[in-house]
Amino acid sequence: MPTVTTVEPAVSPAGVPAGAPPPTPTATDSRRSRLSPRARFAFLVLGIAAAGAVAVRLLPFLIHAPVPGVVFASGRIEGRQVTLAPKDIQGRVKRLFVDEGAAVKHGQVLAELEAKQLDSRHAALVATLANLDVQIHQAALDVKFTTAGTTAAASAARAAVNAASAHVARATAIEADARIEYERSLGLFKAGVLPQSTLDQSEMSWRTSQADVDASDKELAQAQSNLAVAQNSQEAVELKRQQVRALQETRRSVVAQIAEAEAYLAERTIVAPSDGTILSRPVEVGDVVSPGSPMFVMVDMNRLYVKVYIPEPDVAKLRLGDPADVSVDAFPGRTFPARVTKIYQQAEFTPKNVETQEERLKLVFGVELTFVQPEGLLKPGMPADGAIHWTAAEQSRHAP
Repeated sequence: MPTVTTVEPAVSPAGVPAGAPPPTPTATDSRRSRLSPRARFAFLVLGIAAAGAVAVRLLPFLIHAPVPGVVFASGRIEGRQVTLAPKDIQGRVKRLFVDEGAAVKHGQVLAELEAKQLDSRHAALVATLANLDVQIHQAALDVKFTTAGTTAAASAARAAVNAASAHVARATAIEADARIEYERSLGLFKAGVLPQSTLDQSEMSWRTSQADVDASDKELAQAQSNLAVAQNSQEAVELKRQQVRALQETRRSVVAQIAEAEAYLAERTIVAPSDGTILSRPVEVGDVVSPGSPMFVMVDMNRLYVKVYIPEPDVAKLRLGDPADVSVDAFPGRTFPARVTKIYQQAEFTPKNVETQEERLKLVFGVELTFVQPEGLLKPGMPADGAIHWTAAEQSRHAP
């Protein structure tokens, strides 16, 4: 039986039989061969960017997914506006130290006013006070010396009255003895016992004692008159003291007026009541401003808040004082504590700056989240996201 030998065709390393015609290239192989490595990298980048855009669109929905006890909302940081104006004075703007947009610190001088009438009144009051001080000093010295003089005069007058009274008493006693002696001598003379000369001498002694009594009475009257004058002088001292007290009252009134004038003068300097940012400055150097005329409008950086809009079904959950965590794009991964400080009573439609018309048609309530400690890092205008924890507040309110 004849033997059959089978010969296998030779195969090339590429998997094509030897001697076979090469395969015809396809369209896919043609495009793949035309893409350079740079083009392939560009397609890869575009694919990643498209995936990122989809993720950004989905991220808010993932972040604001319903969480028990938390209401999410977004808004922008705002600040309490403070208007700075002179309270009680009118003056001309003398200097301006800051402009719009400037950041200012608490107590920083922002402007100075010129008020010549206030300066003149203050100077006049100061001069009046100095004059009153001189008058009070002179009146006090007058009281001092008058008091000393009248006290001495009154003492002397009392001593004179006492001495005169003693003289009157002595003269009266002597006159009484002389009268008795005269009457006894007269009886003896009539009885023929005493001579006429003795009677005359006795009568002379009595008459002399009567004259001494009259003189003592006049001396006592004069002393009493001098005492009355001294006592009247003491009343004059009291009048002088009242004049001193009146001058002192006038001085206190002038001091109060000076304090009032200085308070007005202090208003010439406009200072920042807190740290903040100047939003507007509607005046220039040389302008005349009246009481209440705005000179600066600033944002109080210590009273920043986020104004958010809460849908009507969620606003009933919130209470004033509820805690919140606020995050901003400028500080990723960090939250700032805040509290619900205001819930608007009037409902409104979502503001027009919301992206979609569907969102703008929702009925919402404005809510303000005030930062507990802004720390000087947050600025008005920054977009912010807030998470309001209403469940924790509700539990704490009902806790025993």
